[in-house]
Amino acid sequence: MKRCVVLGANGFIGNHLCRTLLAAGHQVVAFDIARDFGALGDVAGERLETVSGDFLDRATVRQALRGSDWVFHLVSTTLPASSNENMVFDVQSNVVASVELLEECRHQGVEKLVFASSGGTVYGVPESLPATEDTPTRPVVSYGISKLMIEKYCYLFRHQFGLNSICLRLANPFGPGHHGAAQGAISVFLKRLLQNQPITLWGDGGVVRDYLYIADAARAFLQAARYRGSRHVFNIGSGRGHSLNEVLTRLEVVTGRRPEVIFEAARGFDVPRIALDSQRAHTELQWSPMIDLDEGIRLTWEALQGVSSS
Repeated sequence: MKRCVVLGANGFIGNHLCRTLLAAGHQVVAFDIARDFGALGDVAGERLETVSGDFLDRATVRQALRGSDWVFHLVSTTLPASSNENMVFDVQSNVVASVELLEECRHQGVEKLVFASSGGTVYGVPESLPATEDTPTRPVVSYGISKLMIEKYCYLFRHQFGLNSICLRLANPFGPGHHGAAQGAISVFLKRLLQNQPITLWGDGGVVRDYLYIADAARAFLQAARYRGSRHVFNIGSGRGHSLNEVLTRLEVVTGRRPEVIFEAARGFDVPRIALDSQRAHTELQWSPMIDLDEGIRLTWEALQGVSSS
């Protein structure tokens, strides 16, 4: 049994990761700025501890890390859509705070740090798809630059101080429990369908993304923590890209509801096309996605209907 600290535990990925770690028999410290951890109420027990604190408060983070074996860094103070609006804040609140986290992990002898990077933004506009970990990184949004900077600091601490760290470049996660209204196309679209509201698309619907079911994403973090090899960065995705128009068609098939679509002007920070080659994760982490897009949409839709009727 490992003592695992999940930073950003009240978020979409963090909530599912806490559940995955508990199911695997580990002790979990769920750390988040939120004061209400009600979303984890059904898995509460002696192996789950909740800590309300600010990731930007180094003393609070230091206390949460005491005695930890594995640390999972899922915190981000910005979104791709907001990061360009205040790039200084993006760097100060994400990069600087992450370096402070790395220093704390080093001083406390943490066994493994797993960082949630962004496969959707660090590559920018790849010359070919699917992108591999060796594809040149040319982010076109501050969010992606910050993620890449944190990756580089993880490597520096690994090389200089022996802090074992893994960076997971995640595709676009989706699934039950994604409560945000500003990010996560599939979850947002399904909620709009459930409420019989129109769906807004920026651009012509041709933007292509790689979608990853949340249970598969959480399992990747567990496999990364268990990993004993020498690789440092892994793509975590399906390897297939789907346009927003294709996603809408699949949503209609699953839900039986035809969406009303409003088209708005394209956004400059949106990468036109991205899909991730995850062969390295398959070979090294023994990880591959198990839930395909259609099944994931069905599971998410059923969960949303259950929440709506309860």
